[in-house]
Amino acid sequence: MSSHRPPYARCVWAWLVCFASLAGNAAAQFGHSFQETKAPASQPQEASPIRIEAQVGDVFTSEGEDVLLLRGHCRVSQGENVWTAPQIVLWQQSGTGDDRELIGYADGTPEEMARHIVRGKETQHPFEFFRLRGKVENLVRVVPTPESKDDPVVLRAIERRNNNRGLLQQTQYIVPPPPGSAVPPSPIPAIRRHVSINPRFLGERFEFKVEPSVGSVPQEFVATVTGGINIVIDNVPLNVGGRVYLTRLDLSADRAVIWSDADRFSDLGGFDLEENSPFQVYLEGNIVVRQGNNEVRSTHAFYDLNQRRGLSLNAEVRTYLPELNGVLRLRANELRQLSEMNYHAKDAWFTTSQFGQPKWRVESSDVFLQERPNSSFQSLNPFASPEDVDPTTLWISSLNNRFYVENTPVFATPGFSSPAEDPHVPIAGVSVGYSSMFGAELGTTWNVDGLFGLNLPQGLDWDLNLGYMTARGPSVGTSFQYDMDLGLPGLGMGHLTGESLIDYQYDSGRDRLGADRRSLDVPNNNRGRIESRTRFDLPYNTWITLESGHIFNNDRNYYEQFEEERWDEGKDLENLFSLNHRIENVQGSLLTQIRSNNFVDSSDWLPRFDLTMLGEPIPYTPVTWSQHSMVGYGHLHPATGPVDPVVDPFAPLPYFADSQGLVTMTRHELAMPFDVGPVHFVPYLMGEAAFWQEDLNQNSLARFYGSAGLRGSVQFSKYMPGVYDPILGLNGLAHKVVFDFDYSYSDSTRNLAGIPQYNEFDENSQERFRERYLAYQFGGGPLPNIYDPRFYAVRSGAGRSVTAPYHELVADQQVLWLGMHHRWQTKVGPPDRERIVDWMELDTGVAFFPDADRDNFGEHFGLLNGRYAWHVGPRTSFLANGVFDFFGGGQRVWNVGVLSQRSRRGSMFLGFRQVQAGPTNSQLVTGSYSYVMSPNLYVATMGASFDVAEGIDRGESLTLTRIGESWLLHFGLGYDRSKDNVGVALLFEPKFGSYGGGSMQLNSLLGIY
Repeated sequence: MSSHRPPYARCVWAWLVCFASLAGNAAAQFGHSFQETKAPASQPQEASPIRIEAQVGDVFTSEGEDVLLLRGHCRVSQGENVWTAPQIVLWQQSGTGDDRELIGYADGTPEEMARHIVRGKETQHPFEFFRLRGKVENLVRVVPTPESKDDPVVLRAIERRNNNRGLLQQTQYIVPPPPGSAVPPSPIPAIRRHVSINPRFLGERFEFKVEPSVGSVPQEFVATVTGGINIVIDNVPLNVGGRVYLTRLDLSADRAVIWSDADRFSDLGGFDLEENSPFQVYLEGNIVVRQGNNEVRSTHAFYDLNQRRGLSLNAEVRTYLPELNGVLRLRANELRQLSEMNYHAKDAWFTTSQFGQPKWRVESSDVFLQERPNSSFQSLNPFASPEDVDPTTLWISSLNNRFYVENTPVFATPGFSSPAEDPHVPIAGVSVGYSSMFGAELGTTWNVDGLFGLNLPQGLDWDLNLGYMTARGPSVGTSFQYDMDLGLPGLGMGHLTGESLIDYQYDSGRDRLGADRRSLDVPNNNRGRIESRTRFDLPYNTWITLESGHIFNNDRNYYEQFEEERWDEGKDLENLFSLNHRIENVQGSLLTQIRSNNFVDSSDWLPRFDLTMLGEPIPYTPVTWSQHSMVGYGHLHPATGPVDPVVDPFAPLPYFADSQGLVTMTRHELAMPFDVGPVHFVPYLMGEAAFWQEDLNQNSLARFYGSAGLRGSVQFSKYMPGVYDPILGLNGLAHKVVFDFDYSYSDSTRNLAGIPQYNEFDENSQERFRERYLAYQFGGGPLPNIYDPRFYAVRSGAGRSVTAPYHELVADQQVLWLGMHHRWQTKVGPPDRERIVDWMELDTGVAFFPDADRDNFGEHFGLLNGRYAWHVGPRTSFLANGVFDFFGGGQRVWNVGVLSQRSRRGSMFLGFRQVQAGPTNSQLVTGSYSYVMSPNLYVATMGASFDVAEGIDRGESLTLTRIGESWLLHFGLGYDRSKDNVGVALLFEPKFGSYGGGSMQLNSLLGIY
């Protein structure tokens, strides 16, 4: 999976492909291709019908042919072949019976390319031709338009068709001959190449002499040119991955000798060559060969156009690589093309440095590029069809490789061999740093396939991670990333994506997790994890999810210590298998889940089945029906505490208990939307029946829950085109406001006290914090309802919807939600391309509880929330948000800040945040700054936070990066007060291509987060 490689790793050898007529850029430049589609091994004797779909179409006659012009969401399909484009032109040819032959032209736009999809595999081009034969099913509404014949799309289609007659793509299958018969395949249409010869420089004259070659058989003519020459050859075919691209070669030199089988030089402005016509060129002196954005320079060169063979001496290749956003240079004393896709470079070096004396380079005595059969994927996937596998792969091999910085050799290897599109350079990354928590750090990442010369299937990456921390110990790990097609018997072809990894850390130190946990014993010196997340997409809206996650030795602090970002923000480690299938608005899933670590609160499902249906209309009524039902055998596991709860405080959460048994629920909602003038109303009625074989006290429990209500909304708007203020950035003003409400009355036969929480609503990191907070603030005793997260979820309605993932969180309640949403919009941009943007946004909401003592701790109003944004300009915004409760000890949380964003150059933020709830009172000032200093020589990033309530700083970080032509030098400082950790980092990093302007923070090296 190439997306996991460093950008340069996929492109280091692209210069050789550039010399192979630079096919990659040619495809993008010319935008179309012609290919012969291989027939499957067995085909029905009748063609699949041709299905034509679009928003609108028009039929007319042009040059004796019936033409159909399609506009809007155009789609033409036959069997497993599908073409889509914004506009398609179809010409109908003669046919027998119901069969018709169609020639199609799919025309793309800058926003939407023309697409060709075969068995789920998609290719995109600016335009594409195709040819079909079969019975036509036209589902397009025809709207006659007089100007259709002169439509620009039709004119482009006719011009491109005339230029490429005989090359249209044949996609209809060919009935295979009987076994044993020797029927030759249909010949590929002949391709005529066009050659034009001109002076090298405009206005100059050259000497051109033509004479027959003496003694040559068959007859041969030789043209000798001096004084500068430019040769342009159009329609040079190049086969790449089974597709034939028509390319243009532009050759310039001081002198040239041309050989041909006929005297074609009477018209130097242009002449055509048949596919097999001999045409050889020898160039000498200041040779420049161009194609697209690529360029080859040499002193001597010879090229045989017919045999696809060539030789260049003292050659330099320059090719632009989008992945690097830079130019790659190759120098070679001798560069040979032995056949269409077989090359040999001798005494070569390459670099991305543009200096005459490059800052770095890689030298090789010999480099070879050739096509090899691609059989690795089929050996792994025997169920794959041959048509789904690329027949060949470009393979790169090199000998006597040496890496230089300036003129100093740094690294050498005797040999190297890998696919050209992903060369699998053995070393993928190196990091160095120091922190008081981990000591000096060294980390390396190696590509296993490159390190051991493996030939892994396309789409599979395998890495090896080695590291050492002086304060902790050595580490080793391996990871797999996959993004590939895979077939299973009985299920057909599917797409597999995901990541799997295993990490091991020998730890001789102590854990440092926070303010009061700065020196915790390590339960076992051998620490690590297994983590895997995989998704397998199958046909017919079916997919499988596989996850596994396990921490070695039930080490409760490993993940928080070594993978803090994943611990805080990532998905929990789980072991599960899920099979899912969707049919329109109905989805079913089968889940099996097992806990493997006892320090987390989790549920086993052995197994569980869910069925969900949304918005199903009830016939002959305005009512819609939605439902969610589930049944499963669950086992709820509460977390076990640490060995020493005094050093690492812990108190079990009251809604997790060792309960197991049958868990089932069915929830249904009927809704009837209607409008009264501008007001939209939706009365609804919801009911639920749920059963737990064991509650928190291991007794059976059944609950019935019902809710009835009415929700609605109305929008008002006012338009003020005369408002104009360049200081405030106003060019007209539109004010739009939406008022909404939702009243519900709910009743439950059981309260939350005895219901076990099988469906988790918090991540493991939040549950760990609650377990510590309960021990800190309340001595491990009962948690007051004000701070109970389940009561907060009930008040905010988190479990009331049909699809709520935690159906347990409902109770008796009567509430009216009121909301108000404002948008002030204006126009920006040049007069001919004005667009509408939000100038100011304000969203507010509040809940009213008629039974305040039962539902909101004695206060009728609660959960007042708001969000405000004023976009002062295109780069500066003033932001604020908050949520408040009015009862004693309730939450008062709000943020305010200013954000200034200068596109990719940098950004600045300054904000103030207050969190107040019961005993917690935090007032934090935060600031961050990142800027690329002109002229792209330095990048500075910094951040700081200060606790106003306690009068102490919380942490700072500073990174300064020096950008060189071929390297980056990072210097970083960081401090985390909570962990009492200071980090310093100095990192030297090679730079391939131009600087991308990304973040240069080195938190991973500094040991802060």
